[in-house]
Order: sequence, then C-alpha cells, then structure tokens
Amino acid sequence: MFRTLMSAAALLTLTACMHTASEQAAPAPAFNPAACTERDFVIYFDEGSFEITQEARRIIDLQARDIAGCTVERVRVLGLSASEEQGGGSARRLSEDRAENLADYLHEHQRWPRSRFEVLAGGAYGATTSEGLDVPVRNRARIVVTARAP
Repeated sequence: MFRTLMSAAALLTLTACMHTASEQAAPAPAFNPAACTERDFVIYFDEGSFEITQEARRIIDLQARDIAGCTVERVRVLGLSASEEQGGGSARRLSEDRAENLADYLHEHQRWPRSRFEVLAGGAYGATTSEGLDVPVRNRARIVVTARAP
C-alpha cells in the first residue's frame, strides 16, 4: 500500500512538472488586440510571507503573456492579510510588503511602467465579518491590469 501511495505521488509530481514545462515551452501567442482588456487575478502567498511563490510567478507570467503587445494603462495591486497570520508582523505591514513585492516583480519582469501602478494594502480591514467570523484565505493579493490595443 505504501509503495502504491508513493508511486501515485511520484506520478502526480511528474505530471505537474510536465504540465508546467509544456506551458513554459509553448510559444507566445500571436498578438491579439481583442486580448487587450482588463485582467483581474489573485495571487496567493504562504501564510505570514510576502515572498512570491513559483506558482504565483507562473500565473503572473501567463497573464502577462496573454496581453503581450498591449499598452498597459493601469495596474492596481491590493495586498491583503489577516491579523492572525503567523510570522508576518502586523497585518498592515504584511499587506504592504505583498503589494510592493508584486509591483516590483511586475515592473522588473514584465516591464510594465511603474508610473502606472497603484499599490494598496488592506491590512486586516475586512478580515472578519460583522458577526466576528474570520474571512478565509486573506493571504493573497489582487492584481487588476487595464490594457488597450496600441
């Protein structure tokens, strides 16, 4: 049984690696002016961290590839966290670090103009409902990119 579980885990890992490699090896799509629209996507972080994970980089790079050739008019990055995240200090500071780290990555790796960025931090605001219940999965940031055809 243990061997079967280990074999299944190895197969899943290999399949995931092959899928990621095929996405990276795929040629960039031809420029499509219809793709130059607003993109809204979420990036998740490890709890208490503002470091961009490999999976997050993959998602960002795929979103950027889809609008390659478009003029990026505006990029809004909103960092979020919860007050109870471990190891991240204050929720506000962690949110700011997440948003700034993403903005730096987008500027440096995608060459989107930093002057068009709006970087915001939500801190723990909204992390609980009016009934006092925790809002799940606050270890994330939301990125909204407005692009137009040149």
